Amino acid sequence: IAKIENAVLLIVGNGDVLPQLKAKAQDENLAEKIIFVDRVPYADLLQYTHSADAGLSLDKDTNINYKYSLPNKLFDYIFCDIPVLSSRVIEVAGIVKRFNIGEVAADFKAETIAESMEKIIRKRKHFYADGLQRARADLNWEKEKNVLVDFYSRLKKEIEYG
Repeated sequence: IAKIENAVLLIVGNGDVLPQLKAKAQDENLAEKIIFVDRVPYADLLQYTHSADAGLSLDKDTNINYKYSLPNKLFDYIFCDIPVLSSRVIEVAGIVKRFNIGEVAADFKAETIAESMEKIIRKRKHFYADGLQRARADLNWEKEKNVLVDFYSRLKKEIEYG
C-alpha cells in the first residue's frame, strides 16, 4: 500500500498474522495508509465492503486446503460489486478470470501487488461491472443448492442400487 498513491488499506477482522502486520505498519510509518478494525458483525462488514474500491483475496496455496479454497470474502465482494485482486489460488483465480471481475497477481512481490491494485483503480469499478453482475447471477445459493441436491440424489441412488 505504501507504493500506491491516494489509497488506504482497510483490514477488518483478526488473524494469526495481525500482530506482525500492525508492527510492520508502525515500523514503516504507514499508520495513515493502513487502518485496522477489529472484528465486526457481518452487516457492518458489508458496509465497509460496499465502500471499497477493490477487495483483496491474497491467500497463498501453502496447503491443499488453501490451494482449493473459496473464501466467503470473494462472494461478499461480488455481492457488493467490488472488483477483486486475487492471488493465483486455483478456484479464486478461476472465478476472477472467468467472469473478469478483477485482476490476478502473478506473485506476492510488493511491486506486483501494487501494479495489480493500480490497474483496478485505473480501470474503476464500472470496467468490472458486467462481470460482477454475471458472477452474482451465476454464483448464488439458489443455483448452487441444485448442484448439491443433484449430487446427494445421485449418491443416494448409487448406495441403494449399488
